[in-house]
Amino acid sequence: MSAPGDDTVRSGAPVSHRPLGILAALPQELGDLIEAMRAESGLRTITHGQRDYHLGTFHGAPCVVTLARVGKVAAAATVSALIHAFDVEAVVFTGVAGGVGQEVRVGDIVVASELLQHDLDASPLFPRFEVPLLGVSRFSANASLASQLAAACERFIAEEGAATAARFGTREPRVHRGLIISGDQFVASAAGVQALRDALPDALAVEMEGAAIAQVCHEYGVPCAVVRTISDTADDHAPASFVAFLTEIAGTYSNAILTRFLAARGSAA
Repeated sequence: MSAPGDDTVRSGAPVSHRPLGILAALPQELGDLIEAMRAESGLRTITHGQRDYHLGTFHGAPCVVTLARVGKVAAAATVSALIHAFDVEAVVFTGVAGGVGQEVRVGDIVVASELLQHDLDASPLFPRFEVPLLGVSRFSANASLASQLAAACERFIAEEGAATAARFGTREPRVHRGLIISGDQFVASAAGVQALRDALPDALAVEMEGAAIAQVCHEYGVPCAVVRTISDTADDHAPASFVAFLTEIAGTYSNAILTRFLAARGSAA
């Protein structure tokens, strides 16, 4: 059911502008973005492929916001729809992840410079991690978008980092930029983390969607960027830590980062 003033449409109605596609796996990872768009411009909601795509503006920036759901196939299907049905000019994924890098702690933020599927292995036909027939294992995030996201993260930390850390009992957040790895598994053991570190020593964070989104965007020439807040350290404590962080903290980070990112983007338009 759509809210008063919303225009809910079935299937893939054409979009008259080129918005930014914003997606997350789970509702908590979007924070209050959809409600903020509703308040600013109203929403047009299009149901396409069993997903609701919400069209509106925030800080004057036109957006299409949706849930990718969990896992690489779901994420690839969703970003394909953003590209083909909604003609987005770029894609931003926000959410939480497990920390893999030795310096990455719960509450830190990782902005991807590259993304890779850690569970892809078609050897001996192709090198481990390489996407068959593409000849690529690491997909680069768009440098401009990633820098804009990182700048929004730094502003959040400068303005709210100390208060956020005190509120949630974490250390003051730090921003990291580097490799994020993706796979269709929730990594939740010390042995699993160590195996990832051994195979990919420069990996900073592990999650389940980003590299699939980056691959689709690469194939269609669409800029993309991924930002992840570290919810756990992907070890035996990860399930409990992830649930608590997702419920209590994820929305606060997403609101803060996306608000600053979209405000800067809207003012530059």
